[in-house]
Amino acid sequence: MAQSIVDFLEELDTNSKLMEAYKQDPVGTARTYGLVDDELRLIEEKDWDEVKRRFDDASKATRVINY
Repeated sequence: MAQSIVDFLEELDTNSKLMEAYKQDPVGTARTYGLVDDELRLIEEKDWDEVKRRFDDASKATRVINY
């Protein structure tokens, strides 16, 4: 089962190995994590407004990581 971008960003906040991989290759790391193409595009295009909207929809705190 693919993970959501919300799950991915929460995991980045607590998993230092995932964060290091993300710093080296954000899209590749997200793809390996299991994100679908439309969520990979959000990371590739740095569409943080859409990411924020998805966090709002999930009723979770927004944490955008800019690396």
